[in-house]
Amino acid sequence: MTAAVNPPLSLDDVLAYRHNGILGRYRKEHNASPEEAEEVFRETLKWLYVCSQATTAGVACAITYEIEKLDWMWHTFILFTRDYADFCDRSFGFFLHHTPSEDEDSPLTEAETRETLERQYGLVYDVLGEETLSAWYDECRYTAA
Repeated sequence: MTAAVNPPLSLDDVLAYRHNGILGRYRKEHNASPEEAEEVFRETLKWLYVCSQATTAGVACAITYEIEKLDWMWHTFILFTRDYADFCDRSFGFFLHHTPSEDEDSPLTEAETRETLERQYGLVYDVLGEETLSAWYDECRYTAA
């Protein structure tokens, strides 16, 4: 007998996930208010959802400076290893790996990098909409600067 595989969750189901330990650690490590931590956590859940969609669509996603706070929250989430693995399995049906970029040794040309980012922006737009795309990349709400 094989184990049943659950279908991936909807975006709304993913966004319903809560974890007070992650929020508390993020607030402590990044001197964030409870409201900021909640907002960044929600946006990180959206990012993880997009990454799961990218994996199945064959699109590469990369953290850029505009959304660096989402990466910080992702790192915090990953520290809760069992919870992160369970979240990924329940939400997406697979473990979503965090692969750091190596900008200095990037094998991509400038044109290839631009094309990759354009595909990423298109996926964010298609999956999460114009408001999220704008908040992340035009307004730079989640930059670390």
